[in-house]
Amino acid sequence: MSEYCTGRSRRHGRPRRWAVATGAAALATALLTACGSSGDSATPGATGGTPGGGSSGAGCRSGATSLTFWGWSAGYDLVVKKFNQTHPDICVKLENAGAANDEYVKLSDALKAHSGTPDVAQIEYFELPSFEITKSLVDLSPYGVGDAQQSEAPAAWSAVTQGSAQYAMPVDLGPLALYYNSAAFTQHKIAVPATWSQFADAADKLHSADPKAAITNFDPVDAQPVLAMMQQYGAFPFTYTGGDTLGINFTGAAQTAFANFWQGLIDKKEVTTAADFSPAQWSNLDSGANAARISPAWGPVGMQGSIKKTIGSWRAAPLPQQQAGQSAGGNWGGSTLAVVKGTPHAKEAAKFAKWFGGSADAWQILSGDVAGAFPGYQPLLNSPAFQSRMLPISGTSQPNKVFAKAAQDLRPIQWPPIMTAALTQWTSTFAGVTKGTETLPEAFKTFQKQMVSYAKAQGFKVTEG
Repeated sequence: MSEYCTGRSRRHGRPRRWAVATGAAALATALLTACGSSGDSATPGATGGTPGGGSSGAGCRSGATSLTFWGWSAGYDLVVKKFNQTHPDICVKLENAGAANDEYVKLSDALKAHSGTPDVAQIEYFELPSFEITKSLVDLSPYGVGDAQQSEAPAAWSAVTQGSAQYAMPVDLGPLALYYNSAAFTQHKIAVPATWSQFADAADKLHSADPKAAITNFDPVDAQPVLAMMQQYGAFPFTYTGGDTLGINFTGAAQTAFANFWQGLIDKKEVTTAADFSPAQWSNLDSGANAARISPAWGPVGMQGSIKKTIGSWRAAPLPQQQAGQSAGGNWGGSTLAVVKGTPHAKEAAKFAKWFGGSADAWQILSGDVAGAFPGYQPLLNSPAFQSRMLPISGTSQPNKVFAKAAQDLRPIQWPPIMTAALTQWTSTFAGVTKGTETLPEAFKTFQKQMVSYAKAQGFKVTEG
């Protein structure tokens, strides 16, 4: 998903104001508790559609089943328009209830009030379990949506299912790759690292040659990319398969090794710690102060709008691995379409969600210049035409080939139903790493205690280690 189509300060960047999720104390009836809610009405009213125009259902056939869809990403209005044109018996109206957390707060409020909920809502992967545990989403498996599984990347499908239940239709993904400045690597005679050990050696070599240069940026305060990198490293700290048992592990051997690795680079000033998506980060990438970026697949499109001097020099390579020959991946970002409990039109809503995330017609628009979404949809992901696309920032190279392979290599994970609280707490707990008043391993230990305490207070049985 492009950085320009997501409200990035909320979705892909530093979280600003997250709702705090309730836990398992009342599994059947609990609802997300909004933290810092603005008091807006649960119904978005005249908020319009996504950037670029919304879809009010104009042109729909009289008597068609009417569905309300809450979504915020750019291009969604165009996809809705196409659906309405090709499905005359269903009329979808797109409403923008706010991006990411703003929508989740309104959706939670509407569910609690039993009034004003949409039929379908855009929900990011990490937020799904927080709505699943409160019984707020329709199980799509009785409506034939499972037929789409063969067309979806395995990691995306895993993220929307629990056992035999399916709580959403996957849409886009954000697989990570090493996006590097080929001119800088050539200048300093740095080979593209295949392992994290080689990556550390390259960081040493670069910084020795130019003390003002660092190999990449690592923002400790931005939880989502850190968690994506932990996923790739085999150190994802959460385990959850539904119910009231939750695994939290920020202090195990893999997690500690990950923290020590990056802290070592921070200590030697071989990585910067600028805020993700900040002017400082873009300046570092364009000036040579950063020679590479750990980038999601949607990153290059937005990045090329923020740099000028190095356009054409950037290349994609697989992420370094712990051992040569491995191919583990990590995912940062991506959304799903979920059918909201209480809709009187679950069958029609499920049909729309399945088409939206799993049809060539929808993906022709979603992957286009307006939306810029990176597909979890296998026919497009594996398409030679898609993989051979070029961007000005990447010159004549074809970055989608690397990102598409990374999408296939993603480790399946299950997000916990406490992510809203985790993201809120993360910001303050890890701020000291950026300031230099604490280390990443110390922050991991503190965060472990905080999350275990929080989860237990919500009624979860917590396993550690």
